[in-house]
Amino acid sequence: MEDYEVITSGSQLKKLVEKKSEPIMKKYDLRTVELEILIFLFQRIYGDTAKEIIKMKHMSKAHVSKSIENLKSRGFLLLNEDLEDRRIVHLELTQKADKVIKESLVARDECRSIMFRGISEKEQEIIKQILKRVSCNINEELKK
Repeated sequence: MEDYEVITSGSQLKKLVEKKSEPIMKKYDLRTVELEILIFLFQRIYGDTAKEIIKMKHMSKAHVSKSIENLKSRGFLLLNEDLEDRRIVHLELTQKADKVIKESLVARDECRSIMFRGISEKEQEIIKQILKRVSCNINEELKK
């Protein structure tokens, strides 16, 4: 494989995740963006605001805004004003989102198992370190 083909295999992984998530999205009548938002908020690594979702997931403001409104109206999210700055709105998952997230995490674990099939834990750790470095290199260049 050429270097570029190795790096773009991430898009193959994205397709696999979408394929495994499709039954869940149909079951709960969710779009891909909405499911991604729920998972992002569940992980709580990068924050709980629309701005942080847009920045970290590289999604358009319009898609995120519309998806948040849909999730709120369907009872998956609550919107809470920040106590110190009313311009900031924190997104909170409801209990209704729990089932969706649990099923999605099972699907993602299945994808992870497929992706790392036949690869030792030591090799997996090396891959993760390399991909982190590649991602940092790309992000640094895009910031210029």
